[in-house]
Amino acid sequence: MMRTHRSRRARAASIIAGACAVAAVGACDVKKELLEPQNPGIIGPDQVQSPTAADAFRKGVLGRLRSMTVTTGSSFGPTWAEMGLLTDEWKSSNTFSQHQELDSRSVSINNSDASETYGKWQGARGAAYTALDVLNQYLPTPAYLAQMYFVMGFAELNLGQNYCNGIPLGRTVDGAVQYSKAYTNAEVIGIAITHFDSALAYIGSGTDTASINVGTAVRLAKARALVELGKFSEAAALVASVPTDYMWVLQFATTSGDNGLWNYNNSVKRLTVGDSFDAGGLIQNAIPFASAKDPRVPVSGTTLKSSLGAGFDNTTQLVTQQIWPARSDPVPLLSGVDARLIEAEAKLQANDIAGMTAILNSLRAAPHVLGALTSPVMSALAAPATKDAAVTLYFRETAFWQFSRGTRLPNLRRLVRQYGRTQDKVFPTGQFFKGQTYQNDVNFPVTTGELANPNFTGCVDRNA
Repeated sequence: MMRTHRSRRARAASIIAGACAVAAVGACDVKKELLEPQNPGIIGPDQVQSPTAADAFRKGVLGRLRSMTVTTGSSFGPTWAEMGLLTDEWKSSNTFSQHQELDSRSVSINNSDASETYGKWQGARGAAYTALDVLNQYLPTPAYLAQMYFVMGFAELNLGQNYCNGIPLGRTVDGAVQYSKAYTNAEVIGIAITHFDSALAYIGSGTDTASINVGTAVRLAKARALVELGKFSEAAALVASVPTDYMWVLQFATTSGDNGLWNYNNSVKRLTVGDSFDAGGLIQNAIPFASAKDPRVPVSGTTLKSSLGAGFDNTTQLVTQQIWPARSDPVPLLSGVDARLIEAEAKLQANDIAGMTAILNSLRAAPHVLGALTSPVMSALAAPATKDAAVTLYFRETAFWQFSRGTRLPNLRRLVRQYGRTQDKVFPTGQFFKGQTYQNDVNFPVTTGELANPNFTGCVDRNA
């Protein structure tokens, strides 16, 4: 089992260290401020049982929002980019076999990148449980408790969106392992919704800035979960009041971690922006992110002969994204643009193609902050003539607005599950450019590290 929760004392060092990574003001020296006069790495009960320590736990959990989305790991890319490799957002210019598996849609159950991303989301759940325990005792501020439920739910939402059916949600409490059964994706997302509801209950009618900000984020995340369950009108109603210019922004600094999307693409060159063709020929179903010249995904370089040269593997031509061209550029975790896209899909589901097109055109008619980039005003789209064409248009527009922000793989899965398209008409198909053909994976497997759980014997299925 991937352990998601250790005893309060055992978790203290790692979570407080995470708090240092996201502290807004001043330096954070764990040894000096929290460990003296003890030996480094040893934290006693008196040092974790206080409002100050509780707040450090909280900040550490919030720091995990970066690590479980867009911060680069020690030997793998940011999780949102890893998910994008299984789709058409990114291609591997790396030498790691793990990335070739993801890129070719053939992910083994011992793939270490799949295991690392799984561990990040499960670890965030456990950290949030720990922080809730400490906050409830020493700093029971409603907005802070809501933040922890938000992180917990957001981690579960990502697990349900990206992994196979059959996800355990166990944890350990005071050192005792509590194994869980393997849940379906729908069940995991339903559990995430209960945690979002807990967050909203703590927020209540709070009008302070923290309550408003976290409440907006929770509504957006819950709406995304409702979309996964096919509750489109309910999702749209939930985000109707979200301002289009709202953003929960992930910040970066050289002292606490780079923007991983910039790092793995622009800096170390292990990923290149995806396209609808490459050295292997045409890639069926892929959006030409690298060659479309869409202002929402500006790039440098070209797919077949790039002025930037080759990537890390010294073979694949490098194309770099320019949404986040610098190492500390911010990334929206959730935004008001996301809210409008949820409303547009509700129109699509109601067969109101004109209404869907109107919302998409309202987004194109105004500039929007997408990171370091502000999108320009774009020309209006014509209303599609058929429902099928409207579906294609909607998911294409969504792909450009939300490039590499964790939605592409869930959306491709939904095209299969909710819109009746077959995976070979949705996911990249044909000749894989590194010497084989694309396979059939449409999600990530729960990997072998979970086999210690006696209730888990592997994915229930790998269906969309």
